[in-house]
Amino acid sequence: MKDYCTLLLILSLVVIGFTGCDNLTGVIGESYKTPMDDPEAFTLAFVQEAIDLYKTDGIEATVAHYGNPENIQGQWYVFITDENNIHVAHASAPQFVGTNITEVEGIDRLTVGAEIATATEEGHWTEYLWPNPETNKLEQKRTWSIRYDGYLFASGYYEPWTPDPASLLTATKDNPEAYARSLVLSAIAYYESEGIAATAAYYNDPARVDGQWYVFITGENDIFVSHPVRQDFTEKPTDLKDIVGSDGYQLGIEIAKATGTGHWVDYLWPNPESGNEEQKRTWAIRHDGYLFGTGYYQPISTDSQ
Repeated sequence: MKDYCTLLLILSLVVIGFTGCDNLTGVIGESYKTPMDDPEAFTLAFVQEAIDLYKTDGIEATVAHYGNPENIQGQWYVFITDENNIHVAHASAPQFVGTNITEVEGIDRLTVGAEIATATEEGHWTEYLWPNPETNKLEQKRTWSIRYDGYLFASGYYEPWTPDPASLLTATKDNPEAYARSLVLSAIAYYESEGIAATAAYYNDPARVDGQWYVFITGENDIFVSHPVRQDFTEKPTDLKDIVGSDGYQLGIEIAKATGTGHWVDYLWPNPESGNEEQKRTWAIRHDGYLFGTGYYQPISTDSQ
């Protein structure tokens, strides 16, 4: 009997060590019975496992488990929102916790979060561009989201993204925010096709400056590899984080905070088209360790307050 109890204890510790969930009564790990080489089936099982955990252990334990980055399984992670669409767990992007999923902008289109949130108890799939935490690259993601007891449970899998760079310039300059995104995505696609050396040479060419528009690129250590307007940034190794605006604003540090989902930074910078310092709005995003950015200008208002 003593040997039998010892064996049970050892088996329990093995299970606890495998799942990392010693306080959970729900079954974690059942999704591994579904082969990962069938990503659609595995995603469905992975999300169902989260729902089953909620049924047995409640929302607090479920949020604690799926909010822990240690429980990201390769490219798979579960994110959860409450009945008001507020994120309560997102191990891959914890900055989303407390925010409304319907306000999360996509990279290739702005309505991705709202599309995911339309899921009912029947569930649905949403396809969009998103960074893969396993590769640190933008890839095509296919997410399964489903409602249970008011909560939204979702996860997805990634597929290679190999577009023609020219096919991404679908936005027009009349919509500068959309055009900035498409210009950067086109540069990333060029990188995926041609590699960093050819991409840096292409976008560092002054011929790539189109009025106020140009793309700049930094390497993994935030050192510029391309800047067609300020080629001194590449001739002498320059760290993006060291760039400060004429007003003292540490714009380089702010731009360098970009992640795989991208972000906007506003600052003063010379407009190559007008020659004047103007308010610039830059969109920057990380991909495969590199930072790609571009922006547009808005004349500084001289109206009295």
